Amino acid sequence: MEKSTPIGIGAGLVLIYGAIFLGDGWHTFFDINALIIVFGGTCAAILVGFSLDELRDLLPSVKRFFHFQPPNLRAYVEEFSELSRTARRDGLLALDRRIDEVDDALMASGLEMAVDGLDLEEMEELMDQQIKAELKPHQQLYKFFSNAGNFAPAFGMIGTLIGLIQMLQNLDDPSAIGPAMAVAMITTFYGVLMANLLFLPIAVKVKSQMQELLQSRMLVRTGIMGIVQGDAPSMIEKRLILFLKDADNGDSGANDTPLSRAA
Repeated sequence: MEKSTPIGIGAGLVLIYGAIFLGDGWHTFFDINALIIVFGGTCAAILVGFSLDELRDLLPSVKRFFHFQPPNLRAYVEEFSELSRTARRDGLLALDRRIDEVDDALMASGLEMAVDGLDLEEMEELMDQQIKAELKPHQQLYKFFSNAGNFAPAFGMIGTLIGLIQMLQNLDDPSAIGPAMAVAMITTFYGVLMANLLFLPIAVKVKSQMQELLQSRMLVRTGIMGIVQGDAPSMIEKRLILFLKDADNGDSGANDTPLSRAA
């Protein structure tokens, strides 16, 4: 369960509005009209930029985001070490009885293709397609929150312009200019707050999860290809261990691949 995101958002709101309550005129920062302009405008822009089918498909992605578990790369390495030794000792067909024991869908599919004797290039193409399909929901979720993070401040500025125009139309009372200016600026405050505390940080975390998933997918792909090519188990294990080192260094382990660029 993803816990740091709601904790971070809650802590940010407490700190920001706590500081507001310590100052004067805290009630000015609660304006329903400003909230409608920023939040409503952002939702409207999202509807323009995304189809209804895309938005509907995002709901399961949000659930996966909050229940994301980082892949256990070390467990993958250990499993491939065992599988490669079985294939080396008894042949690829011996992996057939191990397929049902594999929990990872991509690994099971790769082993099944290996047992069936598919061409190496065809296997690579099919696995790449599976990886792209698995990453697509994460890419759409990242796109959603990134765009929302760009739209929110823009609608904050729109709300501010609306407030300034309305204020300039009523300059008969100079004493009202200050409070009216403050209200006009509230929409910018809401837009920047939503973008930098909610939308953009979530987009950053979605991208991080996507890179972790890509790393595990490329590890599986590398392991399967090594087994099919008949590489020595020790060599396969050394290649896969590099993914662990890349993970420790904060690297995706697949920066030079078309799939990593797609992510």
